Amino acid sequence: MVLVLIGGVWLLWPKEKINKETIIGIKPTPSVVENKIKIAVMADVHNDGEELEKMLNIAKKDGADLVVVAGDLTNSGKLTELTNIKKVLEGSDVKYAVVPGNHEVSADNFKAIFDKNYQSIRIDDFKFILIDNSYWLGLGNEQKVWLQNEVLECKILVCLAIMHKPLNNTFSTHVMGENNSKVATQANWLRELLIDSGVKQIEAGHLHYASSYELEGIRTDIVGAISRERNTQSPRYTELVISKNLIERRVVEEEINDFGN
Repeated sequence: MVLVLIGGVWLLWPKEKINKETIIGIKPTPSVVENKIKIAVMADVHNDGEELEKMLNIAKKDGADLVVVAGDLTNSGKLTELTNIKKVLEGSDVKYAVVPGNHEVSADNFKAIFDKNYQSIRIDDFKFILIDNSYWLGLGNEQKVWLQNEVLECKILVCLAIMHKPLNNTFSTHVMGENNSKVATQANWLRELLIDSGVKQIEAGHLHYASSYELEGIRTDIVGAISRERNTQSPRYTELVISKNLIERRVVEEEINDFGN
């Protein structure tokens, strides 16, 4: 009887010890949290500060990390117009950036109020290249050299290009280089530069409606217009949730309706 008990203990002890050591040795697998950023891209305000304020409040409520206004903030680019729109942007308490549109006819006025007419913004692993393609004579040599340097990081970062005029369109001729063959050549150069550098897609305004299409090797979102006048749709903007492998697009109206992709 004693031998049986000793044998039973001997059999049980190693098993219990192994189980205990095994349990202690288990380490939980850390969960991987995918880095994401949310931006709101607006355009074509045309002095409608009241509607811009409403849209900025929606973007803030939705948790936008950045708001970019892609041109035509005003009707004629006067200092008073630009100052009024800047007051609305500053009062929204959101991080914002702007590029001029073709209605900002004076680059000097625009830079006097907003400091820069083109720039890049990097947030973590995401880079937004804000391009001034609104001038009827094109990009200018200084900006072209700047662009060539800015896109170098786009092989390792998630890059988006944001500008006022689209580089192409599925049915409208109101694109960069319209009625100007020299600037049209620049638009082709810019498109090829963005594609070759790994820029994911383009966000643009100018056409006063919201749409999305892939053409000539790159996707473009037309972000919609904020202005309640001269608008082919109701006021709206485009919201993007961006991660390393996915860009989710949502079109936002004042009533916060979702129009999908």
